[in-house]
Amino acid sequence: MLLIQSGTVFIGDKFVKKDILIDNGIIVDIGTNLKGTEKIDASGMLVLPGLIDPHVHLREPGATHKEDFTTGSRAAIAGGFTTVMDMPNNTTPTTTKERLEEKMKLAKQKAVCDVLFHFGGTDDNFDEVKKANPPSLKLYLGETTGMLVLKNQNSLEKHFVNFPAERPIVLHASDHSPDEEINLGKTYATVENAISLANKHKRKIHIAHASTKKEIDLAIRSKNCTVEVAPHYLFLSTNDLERLGPMGKVYPPLRSEQKRIHLWKSLENVDCIATDHAPHTIEDKESGSAGFPGLETSLALMLKGCDLGFIDKLWLIPKMSEQVASIFNIEKKGQIKKGFIGDITIVDPKKVWKVDTSELETKCKWSPFEGIEFKGKVHTVIKSGKIVYREYCFV
Repeated sequence: MLLIQSGTVFIGDKFVKKDILIDNGIIVDIGTNLKGTEKIDASGMLVLPGLIDPHVHLREPGATHKEDFTTGSRAAIAGGFTTVMDMPNNTTPTTTKERLEEKMKLAKQKAVCDVLFHFGGTDDNFDEVKKANPPSLKLYLGETTGMLVLKNQNSLEKHFVNFPAERPIVLHASDHSPDEEINLGKTYATVENAISLANKHKRKIHIAHASTKKEIDLAIRSKNCTVEVAPHYLFLSTNDLERLGPMGKVYPPLRSEQKRIHLWKSLENVDCIATDHAPHTIEDKESGSAGFPGLETSLALMLKGCDLGFIDKLWLIPKMSEQVASIFNIEKKGQIKKGFIGDITIVDPKKVWKVDTSELETKCKWSPFEGIEFKGKVHTVIKSGKIVYREYCFV
């Protein structure tokens, strides 16, 4: 039995000094002076539920020169994530039961964290959605990386009607016109239309990678809609584009400094934090590819937001764990609680470090946050009761 001793543990909605006992991959006791056969001294550490990321692109199959299930899941663990949810817009999109099963098999063979999968909806794959019976569906309502996009407005409503109402449909609502006024106008109209349909059919929808206050304001008007924000929209703006050059291209695009500040001010209404980890090689980026890697910097960035006084850890931790599990119906994860799976992330809150891209686990080996100093780093990660990462490295 694994015993985590003397840590500052996030339980419920607060931090408390407790021990945690895990047996056969399950949390069996939480208390003081517990006994175990294997021990971790978590004194001075923050002990968190294993983090859950609802939005990653691990690129396999089809673009494994950018990332694969091994490197992407190692990046997840190094960033404190024990579960990630992979998007369907691969080179060959995940839009059939056969392709979903292929991805699941590959991940089972290679991944060191749990990988769940969003299924892609098209204008004509309604039967495949029914056959695959996925826990979530992703609909692309605007152009993005890959060819997966709905072109028929009627398809959106048909998916809304056919997909089980208790399961979330994730929406990519962003338009990628280079003109920001057109870009945002189309995005807001798409979000409003989707929310109207969700209310009509009383079904759950989730807005991916909101990058402006207005998207959040629209989402919170409906009890059927949840919304996520990626950390790069909170810490980067168009002011960074000259420095980043082609490395700064991302979908949705970085917004103005004013919009970035407004996004922070509306963050209290956000349902969860998602990385939108979208790795590309440096050569890909120089050729115009859009997307940032984010799994290894997400928690550090958000803890920086806590240190700056923008948010509180008591608000943050559920947004990266329990709340994600709730939105996506992930059972027995996201909380440190008796009977739950023993996924634990232990953070050293005093560890000062800089992003060194040569040390990243992601295959792409670059970051828009290269050289930035952070305080607070993942020290140990326990996956299903087994130590997979300890003292800042894989065991």
